[in-house]
Amino acid sequence: MSVFLFRDVCKCYIQLPLFRMMILFFMVILYGMPSSAGEGVFVTGNDALQLGRCGSGVASPRSSYWSFMNPAGMVDVERRLDLNFYTVYDKVTYKPHGVFANKVDGDLISSELNAVVSTGIIWPLETGTLGGGIFVPSGNSIEYPHSRNIVTRLFQGNGDRRLGYQHLRGVLAYAYEFDNGWALGFGLHVSLSRFRSDHLTLKLRPAEYDNEWDDAYGAGFGVGVYRKWDKFAVGINYNPRHWVQSMTKYRDLLANTLDSPQFIQAGIAYKVTPKVELTLDYRWSDWSSVKAYGAPIFDGGGFGWKDQHGVKMGIEWVAHPRWTFMGGYSYSNTPITEENVFLATLVPVVLEHTFAAGVSHKINEKHEIHLIGAWAIPNTMYDTGRGDLFSKLGKESSLRSDACSVMIGYSYLW
Repeated sequence: MSVFLFRDVCKCYIQLPLFRMMILFFMVILYGMPSSAGEGVFVTGNDALQLGRCGSGVASPRSSYWSFMNPAGMVDVERRLDLNFYTVYDKVTYKPHGVFANKVDGDLISSELNAVVSTGIIWPLETGTLGGGIFVPSGNSIEYPHSRNIVTRLFQGNGDRRLGYQHLRGVLAYAYEFDNGWALGFGLHVSLSRFRSDHLTLKLRPAEYDNEWDDAYGAGFGVGVYRKWDKFAVGINYNPRHWVQSMTKYRDLLANTLDSPQFIQAGIAYKVTPKVELTLDYRWSDWSSVKAYGAPIFDGGGFGWKDQHGVKMGIEWVAHPRWTFMGGYSYSNTPITEENVFLATLVPVVLEHTFAAGVSHKINEKHEIHLIGAWAIPNTMYDTGRGDLFSKLGKESSLRSDACSVMIGYSYLW
């Protein structure tokens, strides 16, 4: 359904005032399914010019997405509107083992093609720069044909096999460049989180609302610093914990709110030549401090995740005034530990290595199009059985995930 809504929005684009168009895209995103995660439940990309360098470039702003990625960098971005359509094909294979696992149906496979839409705008002012947009920075979707555990499979209606999570973020940011060349940016964030699941509760039965959607609102902010010299630039972005309301329907399953963790992304950019730029970023995500993710399942109701540390590298080559080519590589350790693999089979964020490449074409002075592809190297994890009760009962269960994605972007400059 999201594809048809996107098509209809594009048809009426030139007829709508900006505000009405933003509302329509907000509705599109609500219908869209979340994509596979790249860093915990954070997705790999929301913007073509960001994904093209595999998420690097906190010190090399290119589009309206930098209102979220590093609001200070907006001072070097021209007035523009960006639209992005992101499709992801992911495949997750769960091989059940242990006394509690469902071995009746063999390997359980979840394979889906999902889509996400995002949009944003940059508007330079007489003093400073204003920007923002509607993005989907995190999400997760999984649906196995049968239950993960044998009890639910045989006696409880084939539950404990599905989980969906969508986090839509609205951003309004402002950036100011001081006389010494340093820029400071600040962004206000509001969010809508959606969750549904038939996940097994600690009472060993599927969640009461059995995969019905529940919604919660949230709020937070982000702050960034940016400085550019002739060939060299630095940038850093800090997002503190993003607070989210409780999911009222899933009190039997979720002991904690689904807050987004604080994270820091810092990086440098260096122009090897006037046409070739290299970017290198480091990112830390503090999953362990958010109980919904970092706490042990029987002592806090979480998934037992650890923090993530990631490195992102990118290259951009302006081969012609109208043609720019991009590429990148990203590594981030999975937050799942080997003692929590069985528990993580409904949130299978095991991917660590991702490659991306793409091209941007400037049609004329006002219109640009972008095409980006990304591929995550398949990764497999096994439960050691040395963790909590679920780990012991699901010992030697394995979880494998791989994904590829394509993003199409359009930019209007004026």
